[in-house]
Amino acid sequence: MEQQHSFLEIIQKAQRSLDPYIKQRQEAAQIRRILASHLSSHVHQNRGISLPRPLSLVGTGCEVDGTSHGVRGLQKEYLRCVRANVKAKAEYDEISRQHQRRLEDGGRELKGSSSIDGVASSLKCFIDLVSQRQKHERLRIIQDYVDVLAQKPAATLDHLDPQMVLKDVEALPKMPSEVLNGSGPIKNPAAVDLKELVDQLEKSVLRAKMLLQREQNLLAKIKTEDTTITRDHGTRLSAVGTTRSTLINWIESELSRAGEGNPESCSLNTSSPDKRGKHFIASELLLIQRQYKRYTKARESLVTAATDLSVLPDAPVAEIQTSMESSELYCICSGMEITHPYLEEMISISNEQKAVIQQKSHLTISLSKQLKEANQGLDRLAEESHLLPTYPMPAVRTQRNGPGGPVSFGDEISNHQELDSSSRARAWMYAAQSSSYATGAIVSDKLDEGRTTLNDAQRVLLELQDLLGLEIRSGDRSGTQQSRDIWAVLHGNLGVIKGDGMD
Repeated sequence: MEQQHSFLEIIQKAQRSLDPYIKQRQEAAQIRRILASHLSSHVHQNRGISLPRPLSLVGTGCEVDGTSHGVRGLQKEYLRCVRANVKAKAEYDEISRQHQRRLEDGGRELKGSSSIDGVASSLKCFIDLVSQRQKHERLRIIQDYVDVLAQKPAATLDHLDPQMVLKDVEALPKMPSEVLNGSGPIKNPAAVDLKELVDQLEKSVLRAKMLLQREQNLLAKIKTEDTTITRDHGTRLSAVGTTRSTLINWIESELSRAGEGNPESCSLNTSSPDKRGKHFIASELLLIQRQYKRYTKARESLVTAATDLSVLPDAPVAEIQTSMESSELYCICSGMEITHPYLEEMISISNEQKAVIQQKSHLTISLSKQLKEANQGLDRLAEESHLLPTYPMPAVRTQRNGPGGPVSFGDEISNHQELDSSSRARAWMYAAQSSSYATGAIVSDKLDEGRTTLNDAQRVLLELQDLLGLEIRSGDRSGTQQSRDIWAVLHGNLGVIKGDGMD
């Protein structure tokens, strides 16, 4: 309440301070008219011209009285400013008129120039102006960047230091020790271990021996292939020779037959519809002989080439061994040159393998942690539970792979834990199923007992109804019971019973 009261007092004070300056619309319009008439009385007094609106646009033709002694304060200052404004406008008009005269004189001198040149000059001026603006904009942008660079501190010697550059970069995850040991440790050369060097040398020697054995096997394979090739060449050469001899014999027999033709055959040939002469036959024979000579030369060259390839010089064993040793040395020396083009791909593949191994180890460790937590929870529940001791799971022999078999991902995960979590889960499942079966058996036994007791009760009720003489009418819908008394048959005839007894 006190805060509201103080707030109202503040508002009232503000209203009282602003009341002299707040007028109604009619009062404000009347004050404006009075001020306008008062100001117009001091301007254009001789001509009786009214004051133009707005007052800031007073023309140069206005006459302001400079000897108004009755005016004071803001009005006097306003009139002084109006006189200065009128004077400045008059000077501006005079200078503009002089400039216009000069332009007219220059235009008279340049009367011969065409209007097209004027348009071209104006266009050129506009293009220059645009280019200057673009240049100014580029220079302004450059200056802004220079100012930004000037605000930055000067570069020091530690500007390109890798530690300073990589200070804000996140560190890479640690590689597992298995990967580091498998890929070969890289240690400081100052702390070199002789045992590791000896191990590396032994590995390199073993690798060289394996390569030598592989090369020797390859050489023996090549020798066996060469012997088979020479045998094939010999058989082929004999076949070529036989075909050559048979072909030569056939061609010679055909030529002899063609040269020793009888006159009858000649007359027949001349009397043929083709009517070919002896000159044509001679020319054809010469052509066949030339082709045959060419064929025999080509055949001889082919046979000589085949024999040269088939007959190889038998080099001694010492030369072969020296050549093998030289080739091995050359291979060892030029191994780096051969593998140089594949270094980038090998490095990328090795990096990918390391990443895959690292990811696999990370997944294995994380899954083993989760399995460990799950096993701890299962152990805690097993200690608190009464179900597992009541229904223990029988022992099951699991068949595992031998030492030479492949190691699966589940086996690798199970190596990080003592017991198998699946066996614990199976124990819980077996106990739950056993308890459900036992509960079902108990419920079924109880139901059977209840059925037997219900049948006994029904039988006892029927016996009681028979004893009491109660019957239920089947035709009566309301199911009313009719009592039957065992003495109702007498109907009060007790004398009959007495008489019968007396008799």
